[in-house]
Amino acid sequence: MESTIKNIDSALWKAIAKSPYNQIDYENLLANSPAEIRKEEMNLSRQEEPLAIPKQLDVENIFIPASDKSRTIRLRIYRPKGKQHLPILLYFHGGAFIYGTPEQYDFIFFRLALAIDLMIISVDYRLAPEHPFPAAMEDGYEALLWLSEYADQIGGNKENILIGGSSAGATIAASITQLARDRKEMKIRHQYLLYPPMSQLLQTSSMNKLTNAPMQTKKAAEWMWKHYLQHKITQPPKYAVPLLAQDFNNLPNATIIVCELDPLKDEGKKYAQELQKADVLVDLLEIKGAVHAFDFFSCSLSDNFYVQQIELFKQILNQEE
Repeated sequence: MESTIKNIDSALWKAIAKSPYNQIDYENLLANSPAEIRKEEMNLSRQEEPLAIPKQLDVENIFIPASDKSRTIRLRIYRPKGKQHLPILLYFHGGAFIYGTPEQYDFIFFRLALAIDLMIISVDYRLAPEHPFPAAMEDGYEALLWLSEYADQIGGNKENILIGGSSAGATIAASITQLARDRKEMKIRHQYLLYPPMSQLLQTSSMNKLTNAPMQTKKAAEWMWKHYLQHKITQPPKYAVPLLAQDFNNLPNATIIVCELDPLKDEGKKYAQELQKADVLVDLLEIKGAVHAFDFFSCSLSDNFYVQQIELFKQILNQEE
């Protein structure tokens, strides 16, 4: 781990070291009490100053019907005021399939939605281990179908829907993208995958070389997949593990972002290669000096990446279909 730390952007490493979230023993809790992580994160979030919503932005939680009539799915919507027919980014938060909330991304999405004139819709999907695969994918797909019918009623353009996510949320987004292609009920314009875990096999070179990297270890990845796939981990169901797909043809263009010092790096690169082999247009970027989830820590590397994301989304939205 020491050699890895030497290569981490120095300001990023200082920000990580100062973070109160370092108090949470993620790896131990993933193994022994995964749901406890949610409580600990919630306790820390309550101690933070609430972010002011920009005056030009509407932020709203809506609840849409699920196919299971006994429950609903919460969507957190970030929408520039006074705008209609907006492109939509349907987003899935990270958190090892087990924890995390849409609100944890407010600090990014408050700004990003305004910078790009984009409606961002973050799905509060069901979490493992209480709700293993396919619960999160089903929630996300139902949100996608709802948008394909009702997006215009909330100011969005149902013909211009992108899908994205970070970490485990990117896995869910990729699974939904494969499912949507096969179901042919609606069209996703682009997939935006940020440092995605793409295989439960954990056999890549980067996984072995960066086994104990900060922010993401091999052991944590093992527990993440165990909780998500449970007794099906040796023979995952279709769509659960994006890199195990038999067919990568006819998927939407992709932007895939990996971090130099993330053990998941090679999985993201392999997914990009599979898409490229199937003639899918892929923009693959590697952030040097970065570890998994680096963009959650205040430093110049994260600031620069935020600016880069604005340009990436502008390019995506300007692409001819």
